[in-house]
Amino acid sequence: MGLVRRLARQRAWGLGIGFAALVLVDIFQLYVPRLIKFAVDDLTYGRADTARLLTIAGAILALALGMAGLRMVWRPLLMGFARLVERELRLKLFDHLQGMHLGYLDDNPPGELMARATNDLNNIRMATGIGLVAAVDGAFMGLAAIGFMLYISPLLALLAILPMPAIVILTRQQSRRFHRRYNRVQAAFSAMTEQVREVLSGARLVKSYALAGPEEKRLEIAARGYLEQNLGLARIMALFFPLMVFFTNLSLAVVLGVGGPLTVFGQITAGDFVAFTAYLGMLTWPMMALGWVVSLMQRAKTSLERVGQVLSAQPGVRDVDAPTPLPAGAGKGVAIRDLTYRYPGATEDTLKRVSLEAPAGQLTALVGPIGSGKSTLLRLLGRLYEPPRGAVFVEGVDVRQLAQAELRGHVVQVPQEAFLFSATVAQNLALGRPDASGEAMWSALEAAELDGEIRALPQGLQTKLGERAHTLSGGQRQRLCLARALLLDPAILVLDDPLSAVDTGTEARILANLARLRAGRTTLVVSHRLGSVAFAGRIYVLQGGRVIEQGAHAELLARDGLYHDLFAEQAILAELEG
Repeated sequence: MGLVRRLARQRAWGLGIGFAALVLVDIFQLYVPRLIKFAVDDLTYGRADTARLLTIAGAILALALGMAGLRMVWRPLLMGFARLVERELRLKLFDHLQGMHLGYLDDNPPGELMARATNDLNNIRMATGIGLVAAVDGAFMGLAAIGFMLYISPLLALLAILPMPAIVILTRQQSRRFHRRYNRVQAAFSAMTEQVREVLSGARLVKSYALAGPEEKRLEIAARGYLEQNLGLARIMALFFPLMVFFTNLSLAVVLGVGGPLTVFGQITAGDFVAFTAYLGMLTWPMMALGWVVSLMQRAKTSLERVGQVLSAQPGVRDVDAPTPLPAGAGKGVAIRDLTYRYPGATEDTLKRVSLEAPAGQLTALVGPIGSGKSTLLRLLGRLYEPPRGAVFVEGVDVRQLAQAELRGHVVQVPQEAFLFSATVAQNLALGRPDASGEAMWSALEAAELDGEIRALPQGLQTKLGERAHTLSGGQRQRLCLARALLLDPAILVLDDPLSAVDTGTEARILANLARLRAGRTTLVVSHRLGSVAFAGRIYVLQGGRVIEQGAHAELLARDGLYHDLFAEQAILAELEG
């Protein structure tokens, strides 16, 4: 709500003009029955002539033209404000999610967040746009219509508005039910959205395992749940809106039953009776608008709460008030000192007193079986999760004292999972360096042993990749992601098994290129292929969250420990595979 109020203050003049135009439209509309009254009375009492009737008709036409012009004024101003609120909320929501730590994004499925960024924001836009217009329009029109009715006949007006308190009581009672039901509807929509996202993302797996039937049944269950929640809401609305119409028509019946005799006995004129009926008809819209606005506002209230839950969530990783800048000409590399880490909610430590160094000018390797803590260590290095104080250092500075943007610009990580956008090769390659020249791009591709394959594509660097780059093989995607990092030429490069889908011969050439290009800089490689890191200056072996061995390749083989066993096992497998 704070954002909506701030935007309203910024657009105060525009909103003021818009609401003024809206009220003028209502005033013009309210004056039409008065003109009709004059015409009916003149016809009834024989005072009408062509000139007078044409004057009244011209006045009604002028009011209609005025209303049309004023509607062209208030609609862009008031509806445009709703679109502005939607845009600002969407940008704020996206920006906030970008600043959230990885754990929050892991705990909240993308489908749930997408529902809040689409359906919930649409509900808020409707409430701040047409909902707000209907509320103001209905309130002014309703009060003004009642005022005119009281002016014509206080007795008839009081009888006509007798059912109105019942409408207020009904609205109060039903609003709580609306709110609870809208919560359930939005939750069901989020669950269904997430399921659809999963099925579309895993389309290859679904087809490979012939899971179309079971997935359709799962989606059918989710869709049925969403339908049932909406039907429950529809049942409440099916009672609410007809009752509103009933009470309005009850007022009309009272007016016909009482107002007719008043007209016959001359207490009010025929024109007054026609005008009174017209004002009562105008009162129907505010009564209907009341129910509709209550529905919109309850839906928006639920959506605001859901969006607010995201915006109020605090990131687990935050920059300090005065971040420490990286020292100029830094060359100390990475240092991990006595690092112990446990994931939030876990019962055991994932890393236990880990210490290692990856100095500048040397390729350092990190190996170990699956689940040994390698990926966790890299996440802490990039502050995707917050490490303990005094445990992780980059260029001699505790990473907790560095601004996240500066840290991640200095330490570039290439994950095992290659993610590419459905853009061109060049756009994916120059993601972190949009001003890169074509020559620099081809040099990076050459270092990743991918230049020949990109040249063979129909449009070369301008070839558009499909969704998740499905036009490339797994190995090509990994090498393109590696080339993207090499194009940045970072001070510290971290490779998390980025060549797992590449054949050993190509991998060997790429690693040789890295050794040449990265001379004098820090490179940390995590790999399951021990043969690929045999030339590393220092190799650290992790098991069970601890560093159990460290040293050069020859030293580790001579110790006959875990590294020796893993290397021997992989050598035997390589020999069997030919």
